[in-house]
Amino acid sequence: MGKPQFNFECKVVVHTANANLTYQYGKMKDSIEIHFTVPFSNETEKHITEIELFNIDPNHFNLIQPGNKAELYAGYSGDVGLLVSGTIYKTTIPYAEDADTAYKIRILEGEDYTRKPKINMTFANNTYASTIIPQVVSTAGINLRYISIKDNKCYNDGFTADDHPMEVLSTLAQDCKASLFYLRGQLTMRYVYDGNGADQFDLSPATGLVEGPTRESRDDDWADYEDDDDGLGAWSYSATSILNYHLTTFAWVKLHNKYANVGVMVINGEHSFDGEEARTEFEAVTQ
Repeated sequence: MGKPQFNFECKVVVHTANANLTYQYGKMKDSIEIHFTVPFSNETEKHITEIELFNIDPNHFNLIQPGNKAELYAGYSGDVGLLVSGTIYKTTIPYAEDADTAYKIRILEGEDYTRKPKINMTFANNTYASTIIPQVVSTAGINLRYISIKDNKCYNDGFTADDHPMEVLSTLAQDCKASLFYLRGQLTMRYVYDGNGADQFDLSPATGLVEGPTRESRDDDWADYEDDDDGLGAWSYSATSILNYHLTTFAWVKLHNKYANVGVMVINGEHSFDGEEARTEFEAVTQ
């Protein structure tokens, strides 16, 4: 898909113990100023979203607490989508910014699995990763959106899972040339080029391309290997768009202007809005 975008808007929803609080920016009567930065990538580490809310009801300051669930949506009239879902882990005391009162919250993406206990599981010789992954997830009580792996590694000498379950899953993903990452708050394992369930977007100057693309070789990735060691391919492209929630980890993008015309898979980037410019910066790869 790809079409001109107009009338930027965003929405923050905080689920407190007593009520669901909603804050909106755009052409609505109850609009307030909202600023944010939302990083995303194909790395396992959880990202931290920062949101500033301006001039909200003072009674809400004490309602919002660490541990509350929260979501941030953004887009344009008729095309708004989820940027991130997670848990508030830190709030701040309201502070003055010019003539306004700003309130900052930080959201830790997805469910918090850091307190899960270690697991100790042993698998027989010649067991495949595709057998091990579901059993690790079930034993650990982790909600994994398991989509695909590139290489279904066979562990000829067996496999011992004796570590924190997220470390075990990360090792399995790496062995299979897949990525373990959070996609809009949901833990996901996927091979970058499988194309299964990915967002798709046609990005050109007419549909929001602001800067780029620029291209760089990923030859260092291949230097000591006969094959691509991480499964991400040979070339990297960087570009900046008007904010676009479709442009997230492993989204497929037809990226073109008068100098380039290429299909790429997004691997990392950041959505941001500072009150004036709503932008999505991203890096993408191609085979």
